[in-house]
Amino acid sequence: MLRRRLKIRAIFSLVVILLALGTMYRYLPVIFGDSVYPLRYDEHIIKYAQEYNLDSTLVAAVIFQESRFNTQAVSPKGARGLMQIMPATARMIAKELGAREYDLFNPETSIRFGSWYLRTLLDKYNGDVEFALAAYNAGSGNVDKWAKAGLMDNIPFRETNAYVKKIQGHQAVYSDMYGDRLGVRGTGTLVAGKWSEGVKMEKIDNDFDVRGRIWSQIIANVFSIFKGDEK
Repeated sequence: MLRRRLKIRAIFSLVVILLALGTMYRYLPVIFGDSVYPLRYDEHIIKYAQEYNLDSTLVAAVIFQESRFNTQAVSPKGARGLMQIMPATARMIAKELGAREYDLFNPETSIRFGSWYLRTLLDKYNGDVEFALAAYNAGSGNVDKWAKAGLMDNIPFRETNAYVKKIQGHQAVYSDMYGDRLGVRGTGTLVAGKWSEGVKMEKIDNDFDVRGRIWSQIIANVFSIFKGDEK
């Protein structure tokens, strides 16, 4: 009799734990989603996404991956600002845009320059988002070599390969969470751009996928706290 009661209690406890875990999985991303996936400067994102014919959720995803919306971010290699633009690249962009004075730590300037650069890379690679993002991360010279060697389905640089896939996932989250706010709803793909066969966009309305990505970011943030990292 005692053994049966203990068994019933164990089953009941397991059910309660599973229900609690299910509730946490369902609602924690809703509660903390905008903390782990913030959105700032959306007026500038929308403005320059429209000006350069980009999807604003992609611009937001690039900013998140590059700087976590930290306007003062500086990479070990010297890239600066929200969209982590290198000084040499910034000088080229400024010349093309006719900007005599600029500050890469200024949010609007960074978004303007970064959006222009993304559009330029998309035009260079015939609207292929994978190629454009790889070039944004590793440089056009490397992407040209990889494309010529037929290596874009398996990008040789591990960092760049992960970078492209992460932005794909981030864009799905930003489209799902902020699509209305960013003036985009449903597609999660670039205007006048396309994901290549190697990196197809997943459906944005896949609730499990978006929640899973938010959970992954929550866990990554917790680990970064213990490691003492900012990102």
